[in-house]
Formats: sequence, C-alpha cells, structure tokens
Amino acid sequence: MREHQTLKPFDFSDATAVVLGGATGLGRAMAEGLAAHGATVCIVSRSADKATAAADAIGSQCGGRCWPCAADVASEASIGRLRDTLRERFAGRVNIAINSAGINTRNPVEQIALEEWESIQRVNVTGAFLFAKAMFPLLKHAGWGRLINITSIFASRSFPGRTSYASSKGALLQLTKTLAIEWAEQGITANAISPGPFLTDMTRPVLDNEEAYRRFCEHVPMKRFAEPSELITACLFLASRASTFVTGAEIVVDGGWLVT
Repeated sequence: MREHQTLKPFDFSDATAVVLGGATGLGRAMAEGLAAHGATVCIVSRSADKATAAADAIGSQCGGRCWPCAADVASEASIGRLRDTLRERFAGRVNIAINSAGINTRNPVEQIALEEWESIQRVNVTGAFLFAKAMFPLLKHAGWGRLINITSIFASRSFPGRTSYASSKGALLQLTKTLAIEWAEQGITANAISPGPFLTDMTRPVLDNEEAYRRFCEHVPMKRFAEPSELITACLFLASRASTFVTGAEIVVDGGWLVT
C-alpha cells in the first residue's frame, strides 16, 4: 500500500475534481472540503454567476485552486462541452467526479403531470447518466478515478408526495452500483452518498414550516437536520485513494433514520 494511503489519506494536493451542482448546498460543502485539502476543483452550475461566486469564495477561504464552469446536466450537448473544457483544463484527467445536481417536487401521484415527472427524471437520472458517460474517459485517463453520486435516503425510504423524487433517487442508486461493476477493472470506483435531512434550499419547504419540521425530526434519532458540512468527511473518504477497494457502496448520512 502506498504511503499516502495510510499517512495522508486526505491529501488531494495532486488531484483534480469536478463538482456538478457545486455552487450551493451539499455540492458546495463538498467542493469546499476538497479544496481545503488541496484539490484543484471545477465548480459547475447551470448559472455562470453562481458558479463564479462560489469558486471565488471557496478559493479565497480555502486557498485552494477553484474555477467555475456553467453547464446544464439535462443537456447532452452542454455536458459534452463540459467534458471538453475539463479535458483541456485538466490535461485529460479528472480524478474525482461528483454529481450533486438534483431537483425535487412534492405532489401526490394523481396531481403529477407527465411534464413534471419527466423533468425530475431528466435531471436526476438522465443527467447523472450523461455526466458519468462524459467523465468516464477522463477518470480512466487519470490513473485513479472516483465517481460519487449524491442520492438520498429516499432511494430506500419514502413519504407520500415523493413519487417523482424517490423514483429518481432509487434509479440513481442502481445506476451507481452498475457503473461500479462496469468500471471495476479500470481503476475507477463508483459510490453513492445518501443524505438524510440537511439544511439546504431543497428542504426549505419543511424548514419554513415549524410543525412540518417537528414531524420530520420525529423520524430522525438525532432529532435534527444536519449542516451541509457534516457530509464532507463521507465525501473525502470516497474521493480519496485510501478507498481503493470501496466501490458500489452507499454511505448513508442521515442521523440514524434508516435504522429505525
């Protein structure tokens, strides 16, 4: 085993990373964590302004090498342009590719229009497929590669009104496991992090309703929502070269919800 795997498992000073959905929420927290540990990080958002603001802030706070890129995960052409930009900027190699992009709606099935259903699947599932396919040659060329998909406990547990979202996250978890099998001999691992309730814009409808928040916390043994920073360690582990033999795994970060 190489020395950096045991003595410096979270040393990313020679690693390149791309974080899709890295301008806000959990994606931004992971981008901050990687940059703080030395990685050169590309922060991707649909909004060029948001990506630039996040890259500037993280670069200033962490002293890391961050730069922004705008891309739409739901567009094959846009993801293709992202791949080409990364190939040029990172000399053809990406060590860590994180997909933290996702959208959510809350409606009972009888009120879900086909357009709404398809929009969720397009971003959360098809977008993940397009991103993984585009990143594969760059991860392979890097010598060691890590794909991390941010799924959800809703891949395994659900609530009423979450038909579109839970279905998409279940599919994303299975996509991750299948890629782990396909890429096992290529020096690339594929893993998932399944967050429980976190304090992000996506959970704002619950956070803004005191009674809804209280009821939600009843499912969580720790009786609270997590801060985005509490996801960083799981990300660093799966992104590191110390996790060489970990692939097809799901790390659940949910305050104990799924064990109840």
